[in-house]
Amino acid sequence: MLKQSIGVGMLLLAGHAFSAEITVTTTEDIVKDDKECSLREAIEYINMEMPEAGYNGCGGKDTYASIALTKNAVYKLNKKIDIKAEMNIKTVYDSNVNEDVVLGLNNAVIEMTTQDQIFNIDNNDKGLVTVNFKEITFKGCKQGQCAEKGGILYNNEKLVLENVKFQAGSARLGGAIYNVGFSEEGVGSASRLHIRTSIFENNTAVEGGAIYSEAPAYEIYASLFKGNESSSGRAIVYNQNGLADLSKLVFSNPHNVIANSTFFKNKGFAINVRDGLGLNNLTVVKNSGGIEFNTTSEHGYLANSVVIGNAVNSIRQDCKVVDANTDKSVLYNNLLGSGCSVGPVANLNDLWSESSLLAGEDEGTCKTLTDDRTSLFCPFSTASNAFIGYLRPRILLDYATFFSSPILNKGTTTSDGNEHHVYCESSDQRGTLRNLDDVWCDRGAIEIVVPVSMPRLGQDIRIGEVAKFNILDALGDSDLIPKEECRLVMGMENPTGEPWQDGCPVLKQSTESKGKFTLNLNGDFEYRPNGNWHGADIFELRVVTSSTRFNTSDKNYLAAEVRIIQEKTNDMESKTVKTSGGALGWTGLFALMGLVGFRRYKKSP
Repeated sequence: MLKQSIGVGMLLLAGHAFSAEITVTTTEDIVKDDKECSLREAIEYINMEMPEAGYNGCGGKDTYASIALTKNAVYKLNKKIDIKAEMNIKTVYDSNVNEDVVLGLNNAVIEMTTQDQIFNIDNNDKGLVTVNFKEITFKGCKQGQCAEKGGILYNNEKLVLENVKFQAGSARLGGAIYNVGFSEEGVGSASRLHIRTSIFENNTAVEGGAIYSEAPAYEIYASLFKGNESSSGRAIVYNQNGLADLSKLVFSNPHNVIANSTFFKNKGFAINVRDGLGLNNLTVVKNSGGIEFNTTSEHGYLANSVVIGNAVNSIRQDCKVVDANTDKSVLYNNLLGSGCSVGPVANLNDLWSESSLLAGEDEGTCKTLTDDRTSLFCPFSTASNAFIGYLRPRILLDYATFFSSPILNKGTTTSDGNEHHVYCESSDQRGTLRNLDDVWCDRGAIEIVVPVSMPRLGQDIRIGEVAKFNILDALGDSDLIPKEECRLVMGMENPTGEPWQDGCPVLKQSTESKGKFTLNLNGDFEYRPNGNWHGADIFELRVVTSSTRFNTSDKNYLAAEVRIIQEKTNDMESKTVKTSGGALGWTGLFALMGLVGFRRYKKSP
C-alpha cells in the first residue's frame, strides 16, 4: 500500500505543491492517524469544518474545501460517505501547453465495493450547501440493489455535476441519483441538481432508472442517458410530483429543464413531464418508451425535439398521456412518432411514420449514402477525442433543399404570435453554437455543422510508399456524394475525362501533378506518386458533400490544401498532417466553423 500511496501522492504533489487544496494521497478507503489522506478522511475533515491542525494526514492551515483526485486513479469505498458541508471534489492533472484536453476522458473513478450507495449528501439542516463534482466517474456496487433511494448518490442539497459519469448504479428509486427536490413541510429550501455534459449509463431502478426526483428541481444540459432501465416501465428521469405553486412559473423560461440531451436505448420511458418542467432540443430514439405527459397546466412542454422510433416488443410508444381529459402539456415544433398528438397547426409539430431510422447497426459505423439512402440518423457513436457520443442526423440525397429534412432548419419565428413559441437552445449537445436566427435551428440535440473549408491534409512518405489518410473527420457533419450522383450535382462530366470518383473530387494544381489519387465514400484518400521524385506535390483538393451541394454552383465544394512530401532517405522524421486538424487542432477547426458559419450558403425553400 505504501508504494501505491506514494505513486498517487507524488503525482499530485508534483503539480500542486503550492496549492491549498486537500490532496488525496491514497486510493485505499482507510481512516487512520497517519500521513496518508484518503477520500473518506478528506470529506470527513471538511465535514468537521476543517480544523487548522488537520485530520489524519488531510488538510491543515490555509486549506480550503476542495478535494483533488488523480486522473484515472480508482478509489474503492467499503461503505457510503456522508457529505454534510460545502465542498468541491474534482480530478486534477497536468497537461502540455499544446495538448487539447478533452474534459471527461481522464476522470478519477470512485467505485463502491459493497452493497451500498457512494455518497449521502445531506446536512440535515434548513439551508442548502453546494457540492460540486467535476470530472469524476462513479461506479455502483454491482451487487443487486445498492440502496433504497439513490444507487450512487442521495441528494438533499445543491448538487452540481460537470463531466461526470454514472455507471452501474441500482436502487428501488433512482438508479444513479435520488433527488429530494422538496423542502419538508415548506420549511427551508428544496434540493436541486445542476447537470452539464454528463453520462448516465447502465443504471437500474424500479422507478427512475437514472434519476428519481420528488419534483422537477433540476437543470440537465448536454448530457447522455444510455442503457438505463426502469423495471416498472416508468421514466428514466422520473418526477414523482409537479411543482405546486404554478403562479411562479413562466412558460418557455422554466427553472427546471432538460435540454440538448440524448436518450438512447433505455428500457422505460425517457422522461415523464410534470408541471414546471420544460424539455427542449432532445433526441429521444430507440428507447422502450418516449415521453410521458402528466400535467395540470400549460407549464410543462416538449419543444424543438425528435421523439421517434421508441418501442417495446415492436409496439411503438413515442408519447403517452396519463389522462387525456386533464393533461395540458404543450408540444411545440417537434418531430414525433406513434401515439403523439401534433396539436394545433400553429404548434408546428410533424409526425414521422417511416421505418428507416439508423443507417447501420444501433452503434458503430454509418452506412454511406449509396448503401442507405433513407435512414434519418447515423448509428450512435463516440469520437475518439470526445467524452459524449450522439446520433448524427443525415442529409439525404432525396432532399431538394435543407428544408426538405424533417430535422434540419426547422426552427421557427415568432411572426405568427404563437404564445407557445420556444426558442432553440443557443448551443447543441457538443457545445456547437446554433445560429442566432431561430429559423435555421435544427430539431434535436445536435446542430448540423458544415465547415466552409477543410484543414490542411497530407503525409510524408518515402520513395516507394503510398500516402493514405482519411478525410471524413474534416467534412463536419456531412457525407461524400456518391460518384453516381456527380454528373447531376456538378452538371457536367469530369473535366479530366476520367469517370467521377466518390466525392466528385477536383484537383487544382499549383504545379504539374506528380501523382494520382483515389477517394471512396468512406473517406479513404490514397495518393500514389508517379515516380521517384524528391520534394513536394502541393495541390488543392475539392470535394462535394451532402450539404455543400445546396450551395451556389461556383462554391458547392469543400476545399483543402494537400501536401505530399516524398523523401529519398529512410531516416526522415514523419510530418504527417492528420485530418484531426493539424496545427489548428479540433479547437481551431470548430472555432473556424463557428466564426464563418455555413448558414449563409443555405437556400430558402
